[in-house]
Amino acid sequence: MKFSNFHQHTIFSDGKNTAEQIVQSAIGRGMEAIGFSDHSYTSIDESYCMMPDQYEAYFAECARLKEAYRDQIQIYTGLEMDYYSDIDRSKFDYIIGSVHYMYVNGICYPIDHSAAQQKEYIQNECGGDYLLFAKRYYDSLIKHMEKNRPDIVGHFDVLTKYGLVDEENETYQAIARDAIDRILPYVKIFELNTGAIARKCKTVPYPHPNLLCHILEGGGEFILGADSHASDTVDFYFNEATEILRQHGADHIVTFDIGQFRRIDI
Repeated sequence: MKFSNFHQHTIFSDGKNTAEQIVQSAIGRGMEAIGFSDHSYTSIDESYCMMPDQYEAYFAECARLKEAYRDQIQIYTGLEMDYYSDIDRSKFDYIIGSVHYMYVNGICYPIDHSAAQQKEYIQNECGGDYLLFAKRYYDSLIKHMEKNRPDIVGHFDVLTKYGLVDEENETYQAIARDAIDRILPYVKIFELNTGAIARKCKTVPYPHPNLLCHILEGGGEFILGADSHASDTVDFYFNEATEILRQHGADHIVTFDIGQFRRIDI
């Protein structure tokens, strides 16, 4: 099976490699397609996103690479759109919708940059209650999906990245399942995101395997996303991720092909 990755960062945002280096790595690994999805501009934190004056260069470079490598790999221009972003979607092939921040009374708390920052939010704004944190995070994700209707739900349960949320807790699981139910009317495609495994923060992809069946039972589907920030992780853990989906009852994954999403049997 030839893999494709639609969640890839470059030096246009917080990636380590150029877009061309990413393309060359993907070709070397025999991949079918690579989709760039650098971070949308967020005024509340400009430290790792694309700046507004970078977008045209991003489009131009993606177009250049698409032409230069057209006989070797499919290349797409996507975007990882944050909840705190407002963009013109017309030039992008697809949009991944993600929540990276909790924003309270003018204070920006990144929730997937470090355990210390996530803990600061839980302590300062939730009285140490990680279940309240979970409820607020998922409420933001639901609002994002309802308002912006992205094509793909990005790293659904990224709040679990640092182990501060007990994923086996029944109340937490109920909160997460409710969020799935409320998102599915707006967005059907969830990414199976392997990025936190590559960064040695987790041993399983997002969403956690105990949520996969609920997504599938609700009519949701999965697309593979490495959430890669380097050229050597463009297809990280994809064989294992595909097997996890199989074990939980999935018979296909979704890919993006010539301007539309289509299914591939697994």
